[in-house]
Amino acid sequence: MDPWADGSVWREHREELLREAQRWRLGREAREGRWVSARPKKVSAAVKVRWGLGDEPGIAELLELNGVPRWVAFEERFAVAERDGAVVAVVRCRTEPERLLLGLLVVDPWSEEQTLAPALYAGARSLALKIGASVVVVRSDRHRAAYLREAGYHRLGDVWRADPWRSVERREEPPGVGRLRRIGRAAFFLRDLLFHR
Repeated sequence: MDPWADGSVWREHREELLREAQRWRLGREAREGRWVSARPKKVSAAVKVRWGLGDEPGIAELLELNGVPRWVAFEERFAVAERDGAVVAVVRCRTEPERLLLGLLVVDPWSEEQTLAPALYAGARSLALKIGASVVVVRSDRHRAAYLREAGYHRLGDVWRADPWRSVERREEPPGVGRLRRIGRAAFFLRDLLFHR
């Protein structure tokens, strides 16, 4: 029997055309998505940081987008960064006596991490004040060190710490360098004054 007559060739040809059309459609959507993200972004509403109580479904969705199991949202406590009413970033929190420990930071893949992470870390400092914690401790990778520094944290060994009641100082050099330089200058001045020949 002729393969054209029984319809199998037509079916295969039709399925091939449908696959090709789907590839074209996916490619067009990807190009449009890149074009949309390449446009200058409007300044959106400010980021609001709060405890993630009652937002477990939104947190679970955000975690799942980043490859973290959904059940983590229901078992752990989170601080949430919210923009325009949507959860866009979360950080895992744990409390110890007079300490707030921050863990995994998860950001919406379509949001800007460089603006959300410092806002979330700075907001966690204010949340620590509300619960009476005297220090905030963060273990983070080296890629997010700039966010912590911008939010007012300082590195102490392999952890980052912040005192919630201190103001956020934005400086490029690590804390203590300026103070040591001033002490060194004073020592040279005193040496010249006391041991002047």
